[in-house]
This record gives sequence, C-alpha cells and structure tokens, in this order.
Amino acid sequence: MHNASLCADLGFYYEGNEVSLGAQRVLEVIDGFDARHAAYRERQRRLIGRYLPDEPQLVAQYAGLLNVLFERPAR
Repeated sequence: MHNASLCADLGFYYEGNEVSLGAQRVLEVIDGFDARHAAYRERQRRLIGRYLPDEPQLVAQYAGLLNVLFERPAR
C-alpha cells in the first residue's frame, strides 16, 4: 500500500492522503489477490526494472546528471 504518485503503477497505490482510499485498496487486495498473484508478480518485476542499477536508461540519466554537476565551476 502506498501513495507515491511517481510510481503509481507499482504495488498497491491509492491517491493522496486519503486513509479511506488506502483501506479500500487493502480490502480489494484481500478479496482478489490470490486469484491473480502470478500475473501481478510478473508485471511488478517488469515494471520495477526501470529502477534497477543495471537499467541502461537509468544509468545514462545518472551519468548525464553527474556530468552536468562536474562541469560546473567549483565555488
């Protein structure tokens, strides 16, 4: 259960700080997760890949940020 909008497609997301929405998601998971756990696991593994340290696009983005940082003059 989480409300992190930057990764709403991961895990069990509910919007904002609405406790009632979070509780509703918990009940949805309790009621139906067993029937779809294998598909859920596969989808989550695929989606989480974008955050792993061996993801080329992520590595390239960090390298770009570091390059910009080191190209700035020292104070």
